[in-house]
Amino acid sequence: MPIDTPRKPQAKARAVDPAAHTDWLALWAISLGICAVAVAGVAYFTVGDKFGAAAILGSVAGIIGAVLRVSEASGERR
Repeated sequence: MPIDTPRKPQAKARAVDPAAHTDWLALWAISLGICAVAVAGVAYFTVGDKFGAAAILGSVAGIIGAVLRVSEASGERR
């Protein structure tokens, strides 16, 4: 009388969905933009410095654009 041993489940390979991962750099860019709006708001509403607030927003937009551009260029090489 043969005795059947229990079969081990075989591991199935699953494809990694890139949309399932969190894009941390984009999240960082959004949080940096929100912080820039807050700091520019403080500069504008407390001191009334229009040019300072515009400089803060413009410089942060440039930083975010440069970082995302470099990230995009390095992502294409992978």
